[in-house]
Amino acid sequence: MKQYIDYFNITFLIDKVRLGIYSAFISRFIRFGVVGLSGVIVDLGTFYLFHNSLFLPLTSSAMLSTEMAIVNNFLWNDIWTFGDVSFEQKTSQKLQRFFKFNLICLVGLIFNSLIVNLLFYQFQVNEYIAKLVAIACVTLWNFWLNLKMNWQLTKTEVDVVVVVDI
Repeated sequence: MKQYIDYFNITFLIDKVRLGIYSAFISRFIRFGVVGLSGVIVDLGTFYLFHNSLFLPLTSSAMLSTEMAIVNNFLWNDIWTFGDVSFEQKTSQKLQRFFKFNLICLVGLIFNSLIVNLLFYQFQVNEYIAKLVAIACVTLWNFWLNLKMNWQLTKTEVDVVVVVDI
């Protein structure tokens, strides 16, 4: 009888750990999306400021506002979305992560443009639907790559998260 009780306790703990990891993943993804929305607001606001108030050319305004949004998103993701992973890292590690974050966002921007053009020109999908599909795809791309390359959990950190969660 004791064997069955031990088995069920272990199974219960394993299920609880899986659920904890799954809910942590979903929670991070939701926070990543909220940060992304704040980036859209920063992008549009600074674009308006640069182009209409400071009278910078369109392309310069667009590039600067995009970079401002990337900086905003990196800082909030580093503090809020993945703060438990990054809070004890050195400044040099954060700068490396910021550089990688910029590269991932650049590739995401290229993917976004390709998806919109493919859906709109090749498949005659409405441009706004095409843009929404592209945003969804690139959000998944950006989250997954940043999770794997920038804010990945080490084995020790996973053990700590699991122990605290149980």
